Amino acid sequence: MVTYGVGDVLAAGVPLGGIGAGKVEINNRGKMVNLTIANNWGTPYLWMRGFHILIKPDDGEPFFIESGMPIKQFYKFEPDSLTYHGEYPFATLKARKGTIEATVEVFSPMIPGNLADSSVPAFGMTVRVEGSKGGTVTVAVSNITGTNAIGRRNEGIENGIRFLNDESNEFDGAKGELCLVAADPVSTQIQYNLNASPKISLPEKQWKYTYESEQPWRSIMNGETLQESPHPVRGQWDDPAGSVTCRFSPGSEVRQVFSWYFTGKWVLYPYGHYYHNHWKSAEDVARYFLAEFDRLREQSRAWHTTHVRSDLPGWLRDAIINSTYILSSSTWLDERGRFAFFEATKNDPMLGTIAQLCHEAGSLPVMKMFPELEKTFLRLLAQAARADGYIPHDLGIFSFDHPTDGTTSPPGWKDLGPTFIMLVYRYYAWNNDIGFLEEMYQKMLDTLDWVLTKDFDGDGIPDCVGGGDGGFDATSVQGRDTYIGSVFIASLIAFREASKVLGKPKDTERFESLLSKARKSFNELYNGRYFEAWTGEPNSKGYLFMGQMFGDWFTETLGLEPIVDEAKIRSAYDHLFMVNAQTSRFNTPNLVHENGRIWEISCQAWSSMPRLVFALSGVRYNAGDKKWLDIAKKEWSNIVSRGVVWDQPSRIDGRTGKPDPEFTYLDHYIGSPAIWTFTL
Repeated sequence: MVTYGVGDVLAAGVPLGGIGAGKVEINNRGKMVNLTIANNWGTPYLWMRGFHILIKPDDGEPFFIESGMPIKQFYKFEPDSLTYHGEYPFATLKARKGTIEATVEVFSPMIPGNLADSSVPAFGMTVRVEGSKGGTVTVAVSNITGTNAIGRRNEGIENGIRFLNDESNEFDGAKGELCLVAADPVSTQIQYNLNASPKISLPEKQWKYTYESEQPWRSIMNGETLQESPHPVRGQWDDPAGSVTCRFSPGSEVRQVFSWYFTGKWVLYPYGHYYHNHWKSAEDVARYFLAEFDRLREQSRAWHTTHVRSDLPGWLRDAIINSTYILSSSTWLDERGRFAFFEATKNDPMLGTIAQLCHEAGSLPVMKMFPELEKTFLRLLAQAARADGYIPHDLGIFSFDHPTDGTTSPPGWKDLGPTFIMLVYRYYAWNNDIGFLEEMYQKMLDTLDWVLTKDFDGDGIPDCVGGGDGGFDATSVQGRDTYIGSVFIASLIAFREASKVLGKPKDTERFESLLSKARKSFNELYNGRYFEAWTGEPNSKGYLFMGQMFGDWFTETLGLEPIVDEAKIRSAYDHLFMVNAQTSRFNTPNLVHENGRIWEISCQAWSSMPRLVFALSGVRYNAGDKKWLDIAKKEWSNIVSRGVVWDQPSRIDGRTGKPDPEFTYLDHYIGSPAIWTFTL
């Protein structure tokens, strides 16, 4: 497990929530943070006021599973120690007060082959207390339904509380409900105001959102009954919350479930959620979760063993498991079953971005656990193709329905068509679905024809024109480019094999001819040690480019023949290891001179891209070149130390080891699961 102390920097906690359901996080200070459950992926609620967990032993001092209480008088009720462990989709908090220790585990189901359970809008919580003869556990949440607080109200239900808003309208993305239920609760506080009265004279101003009222918790600690008044919110100082209390005893496990159900729609995503097909309300979800708790928990742990190789080092297994987090943090799955990843939920919220290890890396766990989602996505991409065969860069900003040609397009990108071809072939190869290959074949032909029109000098490889016309869009280059070239060659190999499978000998002959020409041009870039980055401006002489081996990742993971001679590939990797992988103590930058100088022509040049480092390290490790494991470990160690395990960036500065630029990077990056390459 990845472990953090209460004082460590943590950009994001383990995301809790099913595929396409939005998510919440519990962080290393015991706070509920970064909520995107209300159709607000791009603008998460930074924290939930009123979320607390109180342990009240019969034979000890009460304490919260939290550091930095928003109730100043309660600082003395914080734990002596608090530790956070993450192993997606599980997070664990261990708190100690004196001789009493409480362990809180939270999780959301993620079960291979079971999409309904893996898209549940909820998380389950268990609490175990050791060192005490008995006592109570109280969990509280606040009502965040509706963008406008007016109309929020709580109501008591069997074993819990339902949180509603009577005034939300259909155009409000936050229209919906929440539910908190427990197994065998002893009491509930249905609705109380988080805010202390503004009329009370205090030593310092009791501003709303700064501190909370202590009265609800005093009543629990003193064994008193709180005066409740469930009602719709009508004023701006009314912030409703509620709590559910359960009894614990030695060896027992307290269970509660927090669920959500949002039906509001917005102009950019006028869609329902897939979970609407299986449940009717947040209460419906919560009761299902409680009834199936043991099975959901057991099956959500099982893939850690069945899908991640047991012979890998422990840190690498942790990295693979935790890098799967984007299934919860970064997915849309609508009521029609349409699926895609956000490229970056806040800073680049395009759905379904492909090329340069975006969807093709992000979907590795999808291909292993939910292959039907991959087929759905590829069909969406094919349907979005332009009339001239151009495959779009993505399906749209926050949308399935507004495909774009690329962040820097025009000009059109040269790597999108080849990437599409390989994604289709990969789906066929890993699922033996000949029908799907036949269904997509004409689209593959159309996009290849478009790409061939971009070979302006007739050398067999599409040309870059200096307009950021590929996945390295922040690095404008001209001419024959090894990244584009290697991807294009890999796609021709895959397409040739597809034509053989479908019995199309004329196409096979054509692809063989194209492949021979492209290989000849690519080999001309080999300088006896590695492949030169590109032929045009800016002058890249002497610089080693990690992108030169991108196409090799595809052919290796698909079991296809090498893009060029294996000896040249090995030599290129050896020089990338000796130069790029050694120049920074933090990671492996993309462009480094033979003398060890990082090229500072762009953010993509001076930074590492974790997904690219993990992908190339994985194929080399699997090929028997074990030294690349050290490179992956260095990259992962830096990610852990920066607290971005569950919010991995697109790139990390090789000069400083920080996300580039710090705090405004492309967040929750789509390619985070590239490290699954080690499992292939």
